Amino acid sequence: MWRKSVLLPLVILFFVMSLLTASSQPIPGGSFESAGEVRLEVGKTAVLDNTLSQLEDHYYRLSGSSDGHELFLNISMHAIEGGMVMVSLFTEKKAKVLDEKFVLRGDELRAISLRWLTEKGGDFYLKLSAVGGSYEYNVSATLLDKRDAGKKEAGSGIEGAIYVGLASYDSKISFSGYLAASGAGDDFTDFYVFDTILRKMEAIRVTVLPDADMSLEASLHLPDGFTVVRNSSASPGKGFTLTLKGDIAGNKSFYLKVSNMDGHGGGGRYSVSIGVFNLTVTKPEPGVQINLVDKEMARQLIMISVAVIAGMTVVALFLRRRTASAEGWYGGYYGY
Repeated sequence: MWRKSVLLPLVILFFVMSLLTASSQPIPGGSFESAGEVRLEVGKTAVLDNTLSQLEDHYYRLSGSSDGHELFLNISMHAIEGGMVMVSLFTEKKAKVLDEKFVLRGDELRAISLRWLTEKGGDFYLKLSAVGGSYEYNVSATLLDKRDAGKKEAGSGIEGAIYVGLASYDSKISFSGYLAASGAGDDFTDFYVFDTILRKMEAIRVTVLPDADMSLEASLHLPDGFTVVRNSSASPGKGFTLTLKGDIAGNKSFYLKVSNMDGHGGGGRYSVSIGVFNLTVTKPEPGVQINLVDKEMARQLIMISVAVIAGMTVVALFLRRRTASAEGWYGGYYGY
């Protein structure tokens, strides 16, 4: 009897928790204005489960995204009855940035992934539409922190540059950044500003290393925006350097621009190091060790070369004498 008295409250508690869980699911709206809000936090995943019928639209407002955050969506769609499904992502200003359309047969399951890296932050709208058929869907939404140096988001112009420190002969600056691929965000350019303490015959060296499948270009600018040097990846994943030489003694501020060519160079993380070196200090070339076999071969090659040269000299003298004799004979003949 006591077991029943214990089990009954547990069943009721489980039932109440199920209702609470169901009620915690946001209710999708039929338009932007009535969209169900989903509050997102960095590193945490929000899950949406619902059903979608023919000619029905479901709108969700995904809030919580800030500059440098990447929205990552995993969407699975199971067709109860076949038809066409559309999945769209809009910015806070209702501008469409992603759009996926696909046809499902009855009982077919389709999974897609969408991502968008936002430079300036703001809410998103997710729209799920059924042109025909009926579906069960599951959406998992996650915010990822993709900010640049110092957990800040570098701007796309000089006015939004992140200050990364002071570079001198005894002090190097190192940091990393992140850019979006084409069709996966709007963050394609990062600006940084740094100071230098330079003496005569010293120069700045900036080294940029992209991810394996990423190509970048970078340039150094004066505070007025004038470009003083630029360089780029020779191929995806290849690092490169920017070197600014010359007599620029004193304290100077420079702006570093890193870009992936509007996303066409691919997306991912890159690292940057900035240092100062002395132009008059040269690194000695390493000596090349020659083993005994190489020495013997070199001796033999020298002997062969001497023999060949001697032989060519003898032949040349012989030919010269014959030529001289012939000229004397013919000369005597014509003289007669």
